[in-house]
Amino acid sequence: MLDKNLLFGFAAGCVLGAVGYKFYNEHKDDIDEKIKGLKNFKVPGVNDTKEEKTDESNEEMTLEELEAQKERLEDLIAEMQANRKDNV
Repeated sequence: MLDKNLLFGFAAGCVLGAVGYKFYNEHKDDIDEKIKGLKNFKVPGVNDTKEEKTDESNEEMTLEELEAQKERLEDLIAEMQANRKDNV
C-alpha cells in the first residue's frame, strides 16, 4: 500500500517545505518590499497601510448605495427562504 515513491515524495516535500519556510523567514522584509512594489497585487497585511485602513473605515456610503445593498440582501434572504421551503 505504501509505495517507496510515495514515501520519497512525501519526505522530499517536507524537506523542501521546511527549507522554503526558513528561507522566507530569513528574507521576509525583502520579499514584502518586493510585493509592495508590485501594482495590482494585493496581499492582506503587506500592502495595507494605516492610512488606507482608516480611510476605508471613515468612508460613508450614500443613501442610494445603502438602499441598493438593502434590496440586494432582501433578495438574497427571500431566495434562501424559497430554497429552504423547496428542500423541506
